[in-house]
Amino acid sequence: MRFKKIVAGALGLVGMLGLCTQGVAQTLRYNSFMPPLAVESKGIKAFFDELESETNGRVKGQVFLGGQMLGGQATISGIRDRVVDGGFIIPTLNASEIPYVAMLPELLPFSGDFWAATGATNETMMINCPECKGDLDKYNAVWLGGIGASPWHMMCAQPIQRFEDLKGKKVRVTGGFAARMVDAFGATSVALPASEIPAAMQQGMIDCAVGTLSWLNTLGLINMVKGIVDEPIGSYHGIGQFVFNKDSLAKLRPEDKKTLMTLIPKHLPMLTAAYSKDQQAAREAAVKKGVVMWKPDEKYQEAMRKFKGAEPKAVAADIMKQGGTKDAEPIVQKHIETLQKWQGLVSESSGTPEAFAEILRREVYSKVPQ
Repeated sequence: MRFKKIVAGALGLVGMLGLCTQGVAQTLRYNSFMPPLAVESKGIKAFFDELESETNGRVKGQVFLGGQMLGGQATISGIRDRVVDGGFIIPTLNASEIPYVAMLPELLPFSGDFWAATGATNETMMINCPECKGDLDKYNAVWLGGIGASPWHMMCAQPIQRFEDLKGKKVRVTGGFAARMVDAFGATSVALPASEIPAAMQQGMIDCAVGTLSWLNTLGLINMVKGIVDEPIGSYHGIGQFVFNKDSLAKLRPEDKKTLMTLIPKHLPMLTAAYSKDQQAAREAAVKKGVVMWKPDEKYQEAMRKFKGAEPKAVAADIMKQGGTKDAEPIVQKHIETLQKWQGLVSESSGTPEAFAEILRREVYSKVPQ
């Protein structure tokens, strides 16, 4: 009899502890190496503020910005080791560890519209690419949402007025695709992180840089760029804004995880809209400054067509070199097709974040287990 009382008492204590645990707020620690004023940083803080409100304070975010917790390359390992519960991922920083995920930004030249790139990113990562999921499985991580940044352009210290002006130029790049593209233009590629572009351009180490126009303002390039190739190269996409540790998510109450999954497709278009706003502001600043906006000629277009024609095989080969275990070309082609599909879907959104969020829910999030 005494034993039964002890067991009953123990079970009662367990039950009470369970009720107490449900009442305690869960804090999700999140890391990003981006600076506090970056679009992605402001976006993740707004997301966690709304998540806390919608869960009545049961789920909170503790956001570490500017690499104060982990650098960009270390974030994926930090998520695996539970140093943080989630983080901001640039796949090319870990290309040898997640080669299939790193495929997405390498296909930048096929993503002319960054709204379409955001949609295709998430359909590929969450539905179409089991190999991509497998990459993250190795880190006990799951992709819940990613974005496509505003299109890249070539920005130069001197005006570009014809295709021949690009020959011999030293051009800052990142990624294999950009190096191959610059080679196709007869220029020389120089691999540099974005943070080193201003000093490199001032010192003559580079003549041009490929990147988003927003860098004219955020990196201060507006004071040194005199010419821009006025045709978008494509959207750098496959950026992981919402990548989380599986065990951390499993600790959430079911209703709170559902809330989290409902808010993500709402916030992704808000980020894309912010990119659009920044790009427009940068373009206006360049025009006001008198930067020469060169519309590419036929020689440039021909070089770009030839380059793009060879890229699917080149990107597939890169995946294999980085550790991919199977023929990657069908995976590459599938993502290109998905980008094309979303190019058509974007027309339904009328350029509004709210309408685009509904398309994301319909095409992606309604098909993913909550």
